[in-house]
Amino acid sequence: PAVAGCARSLAEEGFYRDFGWRRRGSLSDASLFGPAQPDERTLVDGYEREMDRLRRRVVQAEQSCREYQKLTEHQRNELSAAHEHERQLEETLGAVTGSSCWKITWPLRYLLSKSKSLARNFPPLVFLRFVRQEGWAGLRRRREDQKYYDAHFPGQTLKASRLAPVELLVRQAQNQPDGPRISVVVPLYNTPLNFLEELLDSVVNQTYENWELCLADAGQDEKVTQAVKRRMAQDSRIRYKKLEKNEGIAGNTNQGFALASGDYIALLDHDDILHPSALWYAAKAAADGADFIYTDEVTFEGKVENTTLYHFKPDYMIDNFRSNNYICHLSVFQRSLLEKAGGGERSEYNGSQDYDLYLRLTEQARKITHIPHVLYYWRSSPTSVASDISAKLYCLEAAVKALYAHYERQGIAVDKVSMIPHAPGFYKTDYTIPRPGKVSILIPTCDHFRDLTTCVRSIFEKTTYPDFEVILIENNSREEETFRCYERLKAAYPDQLKVITWQGRGFNYSALNNFGAQYASGEYLLLLNNDTEVITPHWLEEMVMYAQQKRVGCVGVKLLYPDDTIQHAGLGFGFLTLAGHMHRNFPVAHPGYMGRLMYAHDVYGVTAACLMIRKEVYEEVGGLDESFAVAFNDVDFCVRVRKAGYQNIFTPFAELYHYESKSRGSDESPEKRQRFLSEVTRFQTRWKTELAAGDPCLNPNFDLDKEDFSFKIQPLE
Repeated sequence: PAVAGCARSLAEEGFYRDFGWRRRGSLSDASLFGPAQPDERTLVDGYEREMDRLRRRVVQAEQSCREYQKLTEHQRNELSAAHEHERQLEETLGAVTGSSCWKITWPLRYLLSKSKSLARNFPPLVFLRFVRQEGWAGLRRRREDQKYYDAHFPGQTLKASRLAPVELLVRQAQNQPDGPRISVVVPLYNTPLNFLEELLDSVVNQTYENWELCLADAGQDEKVTQAVKRRMAQDSRIRYKKLEKNEGIAGNTNQGFALASGDYIALLDHDDILHPSALWYAAKAAADGADFIYTDEVTFEGKVENTTLYHFKPDYMIDNFRSNNYICHLSVFQRSLLEKAGGGERSEYNGSQDYDLYLRLTEQARKITHIPHVLYYWRSSPTSVASDISAKLYCLEAAVKALYAHYERQGIAVDKVSMIPHAPGFYKTDYTIPRPGKVSILIPTCDHFRDLTTCVRSIFEKTTYPDFEVILIENNSREEETFRCYERLKAAYPDQLKVITWQGRGFNYSALNNFGAQYASGEYLLLLNNDTEVITPHWLEEMVMYAQQKRVGCVGVKLLYPDDTIQHAGLGFGFLTLAGHMHRNFPVAHPGYMGRLMYAHDVYGVTAACLMIRKEVYEEVGGLDESFAVAFNDVDFCVRVRKAGYQNIFTPFAELYHYESKSRGSDESPEKRQRFLSEVTRFQTRWKTELAAGDPCLNPNFDLDKEDFSFKIQPLE
């Protein structure tokens, strides 16, 4: 009543509700009133659509309420049973512990309680268990490995065996890759001695032997110089230069480059740690022809075992890299790339000098290799970027500057590069759209006229893109109101909306869209479900800015359930054995794993519930495969687009609601079940090799049985 009274009062003053406006989050039920008076029909339609939206929310709320009531009752019964069981156990325990027998046998029970620990750790028993499992040959091998380890891994402050098994370290050390000399460059500046000792240990403990350590010291601490010189006396591969002045991080690093004599260069921060296998894997990749190599990493605090963050990275993906410097540590690159890329680090990009360097290097690289193992330990301290990059605004500004320079070198026109609000370290690029080509929006539909009306009206009332058409693909509707709805929509938008009728029988999503594409006059096709609703007014601009690029195939968006949780944010290839929606059911405000819900990036595929592609590419790959009538048609399509040489993109900056029920069960009718299993088999057979290879946009260390980026860490080889 208060809201109704407010609306009446505002109407008397000439302010009317704007039904095209919708705000999510804590003010999701807020309303906007403006001075423009709509006609009576628009006003009625607006309130009808609002009533439909509220009815859906009521139905969902009632369903949730019933489910919670059932759950509450079940839990109440379980709790009651647990309390009764607890009471009975307490009575039994009291009777037992109060007995004379219990008190008399206390010494015996104490000895028995310690027997398992004694059996597990008693040296003779440990020895016998090992001999039984590994044999005498295994025992000799273990002793030989330990002897070799003691002789070849001299680190004392940080022992290599804290980070990897002795057997692995010895095996790698005894099987050296035919790789190049790798110069590990470290700019020092008043480095704490305990950090320096751990860094030095991590380098001298490398299983790969053909390296040199190049230290450029701009600090004033004489103890650092003495500590390094002691190490130089023990290992001739360590090189050191005391700089006359502090030239800043870029200048100091370049002094380290000048010390380097290796064919490959690795960058190491002065307080970080290398895994003992880091250079071994890098050398192996270099021997295979890679000229730019990077690895996964972790962030730690205090002791190296105290991991606070695992960063499992995708393979090299240009859109990811333009959105954040995910490559970061450890990076190893061919020395000759420096000259091709215009030299070393540049002081005008201090704070993001590595980002600028890596952008230039990857532009020139022929083969970029990602090693999906944690081989770098990034120390988090109060003064480091690892702890909080937002505290160092100059770093973020330098990164934006580096991206502008990158686009200029590549000849790519951009309107703006900006820091993403509330996501420090992530960046948004607004690519220039020189000519906004027409977008043909294809919407297959069968009855459900209310959903369709909501979808279509949201397109026309919210979309800011200047040139689009809507093609409704009628598919065997039976309700008369559906056809009256078509007439209303055609009358409302006579120049931009048309209805075509598919003559096929049943439901075949692929055939419907292929049929609709024949009538499309646009340069871009947008496949769209009829149970969606536009949230972002500039959604088409966000999609077109990627779809227009010749390297790009499919573009997808962030789809939300009505309760503002994620329904779709890109498809993970191999998730749930075939494909799954990454971050499904995450809250809309969640940043996602390593910020993936905050920035545009490469994905293996996107859902056809909202998918844009250039019409020429759609036709090049033959459209959707009509043998996939319902399931996997979009995933199959995206795989074929990738196989044709295009990249698929997800952008979070275009959002739509997708009213697909998140609690909808699987269709268990025998006919449809058989159809689904048939499509599963066809998909698995067709893409067997690709499924085995995995998704390069993800990482082998993710648990593919889940869609939430849980870890399933793979062992080192």
